[in-house]
Amino acid sequence: MSRKRRILSHYEPRLEASLDDFQVLDWASLASQEARFAALADNVPLDGGSLLDVGCGLGDLWAFLKRRPIPVDYTGVDISDNMLSAARRRHKDVRFVCADIFADAGEGDCPFKPGSFDVVFASGIFNLNLGNNMAFVPAAVARLRSLSRRYVVLNLLHVRTPGQHRRYAYYDPAAVLGEIGSADWQSQVLEDYLPNDFTVISRRKQDR
Repeated sequence: MSRKRRILSHYEPRLEASLDDFQVLDWASLASQEARFAALADNVPLDGGSLLDVGCGLGDLWAFLKRRPIPVDYTGVDISDNMLSAARRRHKDVRFVCADIFADAGEGDCPFKPGSFDVVFASGIFNLNLGNNMAFVPAAVARLRSLSRRYVVLNLLHVRTPGQHRRYAYYDPAAVLGEIGSADWQSQVLEDYLPNDFTVISRRKQDR
């Protein structure tokens, strides 16, 4: 089964199960979902900039930013048409795009030009165990960085998580930093906001 099909088969049935939004996206609680959003909002300058939310799901980040309120030009992208149909019903005031930004040439071009956004955020997209997660991370981060003028922010499940489930992938922060090292980007890790999670913030050393 392809990477895309495995992801869709995990998330899309949850849309029909009368679950809360955070449960549809497979987060343990609303508080944990929003702790990840806060790691972005509290540590990266968003005001007046443009933000791409990769794997946006139901657009919950946009709802969080409006409640703050943080003025930002938001775009959500996801591989699931069904998920985005639900997102558009909830949020009629922002743009949602159905695309796989990690698709190889010939499988569908990325709809965004290089350097289209000030900030690119990816929350939870590395969580499902697809068998080659650690190998995928550096290539994925390279694609995210290509779309960003200033910051790339992603969160991952921490290797220290107790009671790990084989359905999910867990990461060592130091190993991730080693895999995504770049002369053009400076990265830091936040790991004090949840016991089972960490956030990587990469800043372009010379903003475009």
